[in-house]
Amino acid sequence: MTALLEVRGLQVAYGHIEAVQGIDFKVEDGEICTLVGANGAGKSTTLLALSGLVRPKAGSIRLAGEELTRLAPHQIVERGLVQVAEGRAILTTLTVRENLELGAYRRKDRADVPRDLDRVLGLFPRLRERIDAMAGNLSGGEQQMLAIGRALLAKPRLLLLDEPSMGLAPIIVRDIFAILREINRDGLTIFLVEQNVRQALKVASHGYVIESGRIVLADSAPNMLNDPKVLAAYMGG
Repeated sequence: MTALLEVRGLQVAYGHIEAVQGIDFKVEDGEICTLVGANGAGKSTTLLALSGLVRPKAGSIRLAGEELTRLAPHQIVERGLVQVAEGRAILTTLTVRENLELGAYRRKDRADVPRDLDRVLGLFPRLRERIDAMAGNLSGGEQQMLAIGRALLAKPRLLLLDEPSMGLAPIIVRDIFAILREINRDGLTIFLVEQNVRQALKVASHGYVIESGRIVLADSAPNMLNDPKVLAAYMGG
């Protein structure tokens, strides 16, 4: 496989606090890659930098060889890097359909949007059932499905997910991760930030551990699942 995303020397600071301290990583085309770590380790800040929502202090972010660090967030989306934010960011006063259609707002291939919408509703039958419901009336799991579906309507090359299991019941988490496997099998590359380390490593092909803004471990996901240090630090022994 070849790298779709390459990050080199990425530094992000909030004032005098350096949240991300010169990290390097890559995401191969067609894989699920995960970045795991404790609260405050720098996971979400890394994703915000990739999406252009915070400006790096230093470093390079390349998607398919193109430098992204000087692009605005909407330009990064147009290049194919799309993020599902922590907390979902659903527009609660709009319907499910309207939220989904907003995902395709900047697409130029408008004729293909109905087909892609139907495919997303096939992945998430519950959204089809509630297509005209107000998004604010959905359960937490349904809102997470809606957030992922909206991102898919943007036709990403690389999908970024920030804590998709947060606040969800285990059975819903299982369903969400099964769908992530399915869309990955269809060819979509996924970069997953997740506190549920065991679940993330079960779906990923390889991963990185971040601590205090630094990458401290990079390995295949199966190796990390069997690493006593990872087990002790992040999975309770």
